[in-house]
Amino acid sequence: MKTSNEIKAALNTIRSVIDIDPSGCDISDVKEKLFKLNALMGLSAETMASAKKMVNEKEIEVFAKMSDTMAPSIASKFLAAHCKEENAVFVYADRLNSSIIHQIDSLRTIISLFKTEMESSLRQ
Repeated sequence: MKTSNEIKAALNTIRSVIDIDPSGCDISDVKEKLFKLNALMGLSAETMASAKKMVNEKEIEVFAKMSDTMAPSIASKFLAAHCKEENAVFVYADRLNSSIIHQIDSLRTIISLFKTEMESSLRQ
């Protein structure tokens, strides 16, 4: 599993590929971005797993400090407040993973449209 710094570095790598704008580019650039996103799926999954592990480890640490007499609603808020950084990293990893999936779908649609346009132009 990755350390906190490795998780953040991986998220920055993923974000840099997601932020590449293929609009106005030729179809080879669109395909290249699709290939890069597909390659990042494994890194994204590993990063999410590591971020979730980081959340779980922090929760265990916080539970050890909590009072047994604390009301469940207060305990839940106490836990959330003390794990906010870890939860934020996990949610960000999850959002980037979702973005990869949505962009892959979008790029496949663009490629399919390009293919249809090419076939139409060849028939004319």
